[in-house]
Amino acid sequence: MNLSLIEAFNAVMRTGSTTRGAELIGVSQPAISRSLKRLEDVTRLRLFERSGPRLIPTSEAHLLHQEIIDTYVGLDRLKQAVARIRAVGAGSLRIATSAAIGLSMMPRVIKRFLEDQPGVTVTFEIANSSIVRNLVASGSHDIGLCADEIDTANLIAEPFLTTQGICVMRAEHPLASQEVIGPADLHDIPLVSLSPDDTARKQLDAGLASAGAEPNVVVETQFAASVCQLVADGVGVGLTNAMAFVSSEFEASGLVARKFEPAICFRTLLILPPQRSRSRLLDDLIVILKRERDEVARICEDRFGIIQAVVPD
Repeated sequence: MNLSLIEAFNAVMRTGSTTRGAELIGVSQPAISRSLKRLEDVTRLRLFERSGPRLIPTSEAHLLHQEIIDTYVGLDRLKQAVARIRAVGAGSLRIATSAAIGLSMMPRVIKRFLEDQPGVTVTFEIANSSIVRNLVASGSHDIGLCADEIDTANLIAEPFLTTQGICVMRAEHPLASQEVIGPADLHDIPLVSLSPDDTARKQLDAGLASAGAEPNVVVETQFAASVCQLVADGVGVGLTNAMAFVSSEFEASGLVARKFEPAICFRTLLILPPQRSRSRLLDDLIVILKRERDEVARICEDRFGIIQAVVPD
């Protein structure tokens, strides 16, 4: 299988036709059709159903195309890494975090770090926890912060922060009159929820099942901050991370938060690449990061009494 066959297939999948695919990569339509046939022969996969002049991608085609997309993303990251090393050498840090940290405390950490380290370049990426884990494990990034649901093999990992879930709603919502929200209170209530594979969502589902409560899940999202924004916009009630609430401006937009019992925990890990010595820049960043973590923990404890830093420095 050569690269020209992959490029032809990718062009057709992106554009939806052999004619537009040919225009995209600058070849003739018959040439791209021959490439598709050759790719099917080489891979022994049936990639398209032919209906007159139309090509309809099969499920195998979609699976192959996703692998190609992932490969191209990896190549793009490699090119960026080469350019970054060439441009700034060792005077740089690459940080990857989940959204809960990345949209709340990490921008403040980076600002304070750069005030102490002028001239250093920071690459900052927000992604889901599994991607954060892969970026750090591969050595592409120097440090990561993500949920504890990841596989920690081939990583240096330590507990960083544990928070407990809070129930958020608009101030005029009937549940806002309660000091504590429980699973039974959410029965038949429009609910903005984290994704089903999230560990906090699994804890919530278990609590709801035990109470025989069935909320009306109207939105599912990966990110705690998205839960807050959707609730602030009046979509429903949500269960989210206390850190996402106190580190944002959602309260000013009319959002209120209440304790949720039984407690639901959000656990965050600090992860580092294996078999790599820590630079002075990374050590300095971690000092600022833990200082900011402790401040956020203090604010959350003052508000809810349900947040704590779990690792002594």
